[in-house]
Amino acid sequence: MRIAKWLLIIFAVFVGGYYLYTNYGMINTEELTGVQIEKKDHKGDAYYIYVDGDKYKVKDENIWMLLDKEKNYDLTYEWYGQTTPSIKKINQTGDHDAVGGGH
Repeated sequence: MRIAKWLLIIFAVFVGGYYLYTNYGMINTEELTGVQIEKKDHKGDAYYIYVDGDKYKVKDENIWMLLDKEKNYDLTYEWYGQTTPSIKKINQTGDHDAVGGGH
Protein backbone atom coordinates (compact mmCIF):
# COMPACT_ATOMS: atom_id res chain seq x y z
CA MET A 1 0.00 0.00 0.00
CA ARG A 2 2.83 2.40 0.85
CA ILE A 3 4.61 1.73 -2.44
CA ALA A 4 1.45 2.35 -4.46
CA LYS A 5 0.91 5.63 -2.62
CA TRP A 6 4.46 6.82 -3.36
CA LEU A 7 4.24 5.70 -6.98
CA LEU A 8 1.00 7.65 -7.37
CA ILE A 9 2.60 10.77 -5.85
CA ILE A 10 5.67 10.47 -8.09
CA PHE A 11 3.47 9.93 -11.14
CA ALA A 12 1.34 13.00 -10.28
CA VAL A 13 4.46 15.16 -9.82
CA PHE A 14 5.87 13.92 -13.13
CA VAL A 15 2.63 14.58 -15.04
CA GLY A 16 2.23 18.00 -13.40
CA GLY A 17 5.82 18.96 -14.24
CA TYR A 18 5.43 17.81 -17.83
CA TYR A 19 2.20 19.81 -18.19
CA LEU A 20 3.81 22.97 -16.80
CA TYR A 21 6.88 22.59 -19.00
CA THR A 22 4.96 22.02 -22.24
CA ASN A 23 2.49 24.84 -21.58
CA TYR A 24 4.65 27.49 -19.92
CA GLY A 25 8.31 26.55 -20.32
CA MET A 26 8.43 25.79 -24.03
CA ILE A 27 8.14 28.53 -26.65
CA ASN A 28 6.22 27.38 -29.73
CA THR A 29 6.96 28.89 -33.15
CA GLU A 30 4.90 28.58 -36.33
CA GLU A 31 4.76 30.18 -39.77
CA LEU A 32 1.91 31.34 -41.99
CA THR A 33 2.42 32.12 -45.67
CA GLY A 34 0.38 34.23 -48.05
CA VAL A 35 -2.10 35.44 -45.43
CA GLN A 36 -4.09 38.65 -45.50
CA ILE A 37 -4.77 40.80 -42.44
CA GLU A 38 -8.49 40.91 -41.66
CA LYS A 39 -8.41 43.57 -38.96
CA LYS A 40 -6.00 45.82 -37.06
CA ASP A 41 -6.69 46.82 -33.46
CA HIS A 42 -4.94 48.43 -30.52
CA LYS A 43 -5.66 48.81 -26.83
CA GLY A 44 -3.40 51.28 -25.08
CA ASP A 45 0.18 50.36 -25.95
CA ALA A 46 -0.72 46.90 -27.27
CA TYR A 47 -1.11 46.45 -31.05
CA TYR A 48 -2.86 43.48 -32.67
CA ILE A 49 -3.66 42.05 -36.09
CA TYR A 50 -6.24 39.40 -36.91
CA VAL A 51 -5.50 36.69 -39.47
CA ASP A 52 -7.97 33.88 -40.24
CA GLY A 53 -9.92 34.77 -37.09
CA ASP A 54 -6.87 34.50 -34.81
CA LYS A 55 -5.35 37.40 -32.86
CA TYR A 56 -1.61 38.16 -33.01
CA LYS A 57 0.30 40.79 -31.04
CA VAL A 58 2.63 43.16 -32.92
CA LYS A 59 5.37 44.31 -30.54
CA ASP A 60 6.22 47.56 -32.33
CA GLU A 61 3.73 50.33 -33.15
CA ASN A 62 5.74 51.39 -36.21
CA ILE A 63 5.56 47.91 -37.74
CA TRP A 64 1.84 47.75 -36.95
CA MET A 65 1.32 51.06 -38.77
CA LEU A 66 3.14 49.78 -41.89
CA LEU A 67 0.91 46.73 -42.26
CA ASP A 68 -1.77 47.03 -44.95
CA LYS A 69 -4.97 44.99 -44.98
CA GLU A 70 -4.90 44.69 -48.78
CA LYS A 71 -1.49 42.97 -49.03
CA ASN A 72 -0.46 39.38 -48.39
CA TYR A 73 2.18 38.55 -45.79
CA ASP A 74 4.36 35.69 -44.65
CA LEU A 75 4.70 35.74 -40.89
CA THR A 76 6.40 33.85 -38.12
CA TYR A 77 4.87 33.97 -34.66
CA GLU A 78 5.57 32.49 -31.26
CA TRP A 79 3.67 31.82 -28.05
CA TYR A 80 3.84 29.88 -24.82
CA GLY A 81 1.11 28.74 -22.47
CA GLN A 82 -2.08 30.73 -22.83
CA THR A 83 -0.44 33.95 -24.09
CA THR A 84 -1.54 35.79 -27.22
CA PRO A 85 0.83 34.79 -30.04
CA SER A 86 3.25 37.57 -30.96
CA ILE A 87 4.71 38.28 -34.38
CA LYS A 88 8.41 37.45 -34.51
CA LYS A 89 8.97 38.21 -38.21
CA ILE A 90 6.74 39.51 -40.99
CA ASN A 91 7.38 39.92 -44.72
CA GLN A 92 5.26 40.79 -47.71
CA THR A 93 4.69 37.62 -49.72
CA GLY A 94 7.39 37.40 -52.38
CA ASP A 95 9.57 40.06 -50.72
CA HIS A 96 12.81 39.00 -49.09
CA ASP A 97 13.39 42.12 -46.96
CA ALA A 98 11.97 41.69 -43.46
CA VAL A 99 9.62 44.31 -42.04
CA GLY A 100 10.57 43.82 -38.41
CA GLY A 101 13.08 41.46 -37.02
CA GLY A 102 13.25 39.02 -34.22
CA HIS A 103 14.04 39.75 -30.61
